[in-house]
This record gives sequence, C-alpha cells and structure tokens, in this order.
Amino acid sequence: MKKILVLFLSMTMVLALAACGTVDTDERQNSSAGSPEGVRTAVEGEAAGSGSSEPDLFSICVTEPYSSDWDECLERANRERGDDARPELVENVDNLGQYGTVFLGYPNWWYGVPMALLTFLEQNDLAGKKQVYLFCSHGTGGLANSVELITEAAPDAVISENIFDCYEEEASSSREEIQNWVTELGY
Repeated sequence: MKKILVLFLSMTMVLALAACGTVDTDERQNSSAGSPEGVRTAVEGEAAGSGSSEPDLFSICVTEPYSSDWDECLERANRERGDDARPELVENVDNLGQYGTVFLGYPNWWYGVPMALLTFLEQNDLAGKKQVYLFCSHGTGGLANSVELITEAAPDAVISENIFDCYEEEASSSREEIQNWVTELGY
C-alpha cells in the first residue's frame, strides 16, 4: 500500500501563515488547525477510519533560514523571485517512491510560490503519484499564479483541481473546513 505524505515549507501556514515573522520550533509544532500539521491531523483521522496508512509529515527547509523580521523576510522573498533563485534545501524526502499521495502546503508569496518550493519540485519527481493535493494560505492575492508555477515545475505530476486555500487570518479557525476538504477527497 502506498503511503501519504504531507509536505510543507517550514515557515508556511503557521499562526498568521504569512511565512515571515517570529515563529519558533515549538510554535510550529503546536500550531493551529490551519497549519500543515492541521491538515496532517485531518488526513490521519480520516485515514485511520478508512484503513489507510498514517501520513508522514515533511518540512521543506532552506539552509539559510528566512529572517523573523517581517520586512527583511519580504525583501528576501521578493529578491529571490526577481532573481529566479533556487534556495538550497536542508534535505529532500527519503524514498519519495513509497508515497502514492502527496499533500503540498505553501503560502502565496508575491502572487506565486516561495522559490524554495520550486527548488523542491525540481529536485523531487512527483510523477507517478496517484494525486498531489495543494493547500495554500494567502492574503488578498488568493492562489494567484501559484498553481501554474507548481504545474510548470512538476509537469508530470497529477495536480488535483480540488485545492484548499484560506486567508492567512482565517487559518487558525479553519479546522472544520480542512476536515471537510480532506473528507471530500476520500481520506
């Protein structure tokens, strides 16, 4: 049986979900329902009831962490986008082939995706997965062109059109919406 993997950028969807700001490791691990951990918990709960395996959680982390200073973080994100940079990652998923389904969480940065997500997608082939489900936090930009960027970076992946997205301010109160989304997906 293929396993489920929940991937997310380490600074994504935590507390305000803006990906910049002060968030320590304990806060990240004990974050709100709208976090990747919240999605994992919802998938776990549904998987346990359906006989599926418990999902694994993997954090996409860069070797040079983003600043906790809001302005510095935004400046770096914008610079990376302008340079079409590919920040170096701390690690990649071991044995990605064991996973049949991938949940990929990310914030909308500058009407797109963090460049570290593109690094990950270019280094890890998601082709052959049963389905890749996206979940995104955003401000006023919605999904913007994030789905198109992901599709370009992972052209052979089967990206579901059923995407969960929420305003960063609503993430902490989105537990029921996440559970409904995961249930709708069949997990």
